Amino acid sequence: MPTSNQTSETTLTQRAVSGTAWSTMSTAGRQLLSLASIATVARLLGPGAYGVMGMANLLIVFILNFRDLGTGTAIVQRLSVSRRLLSSLFWVNFFLGIVLALIVTASSPLVAAFFRTPALVPILSTLSLSFWLTSCGVVPNSILVREMRFKSIAGCDVTAALASYVVALSFALSGFGVWSLVFANLANSFTATALYWLASSWRPRREFDGSEVKSVLGFSLHLSGFGVVNYFARNADNITVGKVLGQAQLGNYQMAYNMMLQPIQNISSVMAQVTLPAFAQIQNDNGRFRQAYVRSSMLIGLITFPVMAGLGVVADPLIRAVLGSKWLGAIAIFQVLAPVGLVQSVQTTVGQIYVAKGKTDWMFRWGVASSILYVTSFLIGVRYGAIGVAAAYGIVYLGLLTIPNFLIPFSLIGLKLTRFAAALLPQLLVTAAMVIVCGLALHGLGAAGVSSQWVRLICTSACGSAFYIGAMIVFRPPVMDVMEQVMGHSRSPVIARALGVIRALDMRSR
Repeated sequence: MPTSNQTSETTLTQRAVSGTAWSTMSTAGRQLLSLASIATVARLLGPGAYGVMGMANLLIVFILNFRDLGTGTAIVQRLSVSRRLLSSLFWVNFFLGIVLALIVTASSPLVAAFFRTPALVPILSTLSLSFWLTSCGVVPNSILVREMRFKSIAGCDVTAALASYVVALSFALSGFGVWSLVFANLANSFTATALYWLASSWRPRREFDGSEVKSVLGFSLHLSGFGVVNYFARNADNITVGKVLGQAQLGNYQMAYNMMLQPIQNISSVMAQVTLPAFAQIQNDNGRFRQAYVRSSMLIGLITFPVMAGLGVVADPLIRAVLGSKWLGAIAIFQVLAPVGLVQSVQTTVGQIYVAKGKTDWMFRWGVASSILYVTSFLIGVRYGAIGVAAAYGIVYLGLLTIPNFLIPFSLIGLKLTRFAAALLPQLLVTAAMVIVCGLALHGLGAAGVSSQWVRLICTSACGSAFYIGAMIVFRPPVMDVMEQVMGHSRSPVIARALGVIRALDMRSR
């Protein structure tokens, strides 16, 4: 008979697999809506509107670091939570949202003066409403995540993204310019929060316990502190480009940067959303933690490595076909950032180690040290334009920070970097071969006189996809065994049929 530990591990794996499936469908839906927005709304508005919104987002994203002061993550990380704690944290977030909205409104004239863009004052004042809306949804959303109710979360998130897209497109067609993006942001916040409340049976009580709040304060404040530091590390480039080079170059830089981050955030967030509550449950068992972390990273890389490398190869036809001639300045920037995106797709998951182990103070201190190097590189790179900023970012991240980014959190669970690298190496080799195939295919299409950007994009992507899938089946790196083991825990008939197809193809290749 299976032991209780084996049974609980199987149950946890089944819940994680089910959660991954629902999160994947949610992410795919939101990604499609994002691509639709790029292909329609971005074409209608152009770089100028996105540049203004990018300036506004610099303040919005910064203030978001204080949205819940890390209390939502604390709810997920703790082994047990009381109703009194949940109610207390709800009221903290409720009033915190109001305070943050007032801060954004009061700061809007300063931001507008900094960027010499008066239109930012009403835009930021309107966007400030989203802070109160999202703050009201922190506790219900965290409870859903803690209970691993990812089907409910997926429904909420996709519906909110759809509402955002409909609003953005409707207002863009009506000639509202950058306000189309502002109203879309509010539509997303309102819809998501309302649906989280409908999905959760929890309701706050009229009670507040300062001692309960204090019990999570150290964890949550260090997490928020890291968020602030990480904000400057992530956005110092946007601030520098916007201030020194202006709206148009900032629009190009942000479009390239967002196209790099979208696959990372959408794919890695699927695993992160599922694995964080799972890691929290095994936080005191380093053996299981190491195994689970390496396996999840391998699965992330299975998708993100070919996606990021492939996007780097087809950046030229992709941007020309999807965005049009207005966005040609984003091509070179994206090509420089693509290798960074490939590494970051697995590196972003290390934050879950800090959080699950309750070591957000370590996370904060390393964030301070690394951000100094990032900001310095941006100030040097801006002399060479937006492409110089991108290149400086890549040099510092890949050349100086990648190894310590992994080594420090790995020490918390006893994971050796060599073991981690060895697990991912076969996938990286297959990806490198795919890049060569894509490059040859794109060159061949050019030599044959094919001028249609859509044809170049589709044919090159098809060649790369076919090669990657075929190489995975033929050479069968270890990640294929991990994928089959994980899929085998699923109770979904769709996943069962997919597993059957994979095994059939594997048998034919032998």
